[in-house]
Amino acid sequence: MSQFQYSDQEKDLNKVLKMNQDISNSMLHNRPMDDTRAEADANIGSSLEILSNLGKGSETAELTKEVRSTEHRSEHCPKLENWDEIVRQANEYCPDPVVLEDIMSPDEIAASFLELDSINREFSRQTSLINKTDLSFLAVATAMQVTKALLFPYIAEKAGYGTAFDPDTRLSHNDKSIKDAQREANDTFRDKILEKNEGKTGEWIEMLYRTPPYDITKGAPAAGIELHGGQHRLYTLGHDPVLGWLFGTMNILTDILTTNTFQSRRVKRTPMVITPEPVSIASMVQESYWKIKNDWLNLPAAVFAQAQHLKSDEFTKMGLPVPVLSAINEQFASRLYKEHYDALCFSRDAKIVGASFVVSALIDMIIGLVHGFFRGKDVPKNIYEVRTRKILLVSSSIASASTIINTAITSNPKNLDIGSLLNTVSHLFLDVRFIARIRQEYIEERIQDNLQKEFDEIDRLYAEF
Repeated sequence: MSQFQYSDQEKDLNKVLKMNQDISNSMLHNRPMDDTRAEADANIGSSLEILSNLGKGSETAELTKEVRSTEHRSEHCPKLENWDEIVRQANEYCPDPVVLEDIMSPDEIAASFLELDSINREFSRQTSLINKTDLSFLAVATAMQVTKALLFPYIAEKAGYGTAFDPDTRLSHNDKSIKDAQREANDTFRDKILEKNEGKTGEWIEMLYRTPPYDITKGAPAAGIELHGGQHRLYTLGHDPVLGWLFGTMNILTDILTTNTFQSRRVKRTPMVITPEPVSIASMVQESYWKIKNDWLNLPAAVFAQAQHLKSDEFTKMGLPVPVLSAINEQFASRLYKEHYDALCFSRDAKIVGASFVVSALIDMIIGLVHGFFRGKDVPKNIYEVRTRKILLVSSSIASASTIINTAITSNPKNLDIGSLLNTVSHLFLDVRFIARIRQEYIEERIQDNLQKEFDEIDRLYAEF
C-alpha cells in the first residue's frame, strides 16, 4: 500500500512512467544490443587505425571534427504521440494500479523530498518579509487598518449602528395617508396599463386592489399554521423584503399564502379565510405560470401590488422583518422583531458594514499599489506580488484581532468591526489560494529547469557520437 494519495491524472502518469521505465531498463540491459554496439565500436576503431596507417590520419581527424561540430539528428528519433494514446498503451501495459513505490526506491523518494524542501526554502526566502521596504509597508498598513478598526465604534455609534427604531416615530399600519398613497399609486398604474392596452381589463385589476393573501390571518390555526396575530409579517414570506418578491408575487397571482417554513395554504375570498388545503411549492409555481400565460398583464400587476404592499408596510410601527432570517432562524428573527429591529435597521447597518469593508479595501489597494512601485527589475512580478499579499494579509489579520479584543474587553458587540473581518476573510480565501498557486508554479518551474538541464546534457552527449 502506498504512503501517497493519487488523483486520476496522477494514476495515469504513474502507469506511463512505469511503462517507460521498463522499456528503458530492457534497452539498457539488452545483451545482444550491447554486443552489437561493442562490435560496431571495434569496427570503427579498426577502420580509423587502418586509415591512419595509410597516411589519412589528418583527413580523418578533420572530417570527425566537422561532423561533431555540425548539428545533426538521428533518422530514428521517436515521434511524440498523443497523450491519450500514451495513456491507453500504459493502461494495457499496466492494467493494475501503479504507485510511486513501484517506480522509485526509498532513497530516490527521500532525495526527491529533499529537493522539494530545498525549493520550498528558496521560495520562502524570496517571498519573506525580511527587507526594510517590506517591513515598512507592513507597519504602515497595520497602523492604518488598526486605526480604522478602533475608530469604527465611534463612527458607527454616530450613525446609529445596531440600534432599534422607535415605534412612536412610525405610522400605524392602517394609517389613512398610507392607504391614500397606495390607492393613488394603484390608480395611476391601472390607468397607464389600460391606456397602453386599449382598455383591456381582467383579473389583474383585482390583484391591484384586493388584500394580498399573506395579509389574511383568519383561519390560520384551523389550517395548521401559526401566524402569531399581529406579528404575521414575520411568519409570511410575502412580507420578506427579499423572498417576498418571489413568494409574495406568486401568492398574489394564485391566492395562496406561504409561511416562513415554506408551507402553503389556499385562501378563500368569500368569506376571507385561510383554508386547510395544502399546496406544494411546485403546484404554486405551475399555477403562477398558467395565470401569466392566460393573461400576461397578471404578472406586472402582481409585481406592482407586491412592491406597493412592501412599501406601505416599510415605515409602519411593526415594519418589515430582517430579510431571509425568519426562514433560517425563526427564534432569533422573532427576538429581533419584538425588539423593533426591522428591515430598515438591517439596511442601515448593512450600509455601515459595507462602508467599513470598502475603506479596508481602499487601504489595501493603496498599500498594494504603492508597494508595487518598489519592485526591482530582477524580481519576478508574481513573486513580488506574493510579498505584497502577505503584507495585506498580516496587517488585515492584526486589525481584525484588535477589533475582536476591543469587543471582548468592552463586552459591547457593536464595537465589532464586521467590515474588517470580512476584509480579512476575503484575504484568507483569495490571498492564501494565490500564494499556494504561485508556490506550486514556482516548484514546477524549478523542477522543469532541472529536467531541462538533464535533457540538455543528454543532447550534448548524444551529439558527440
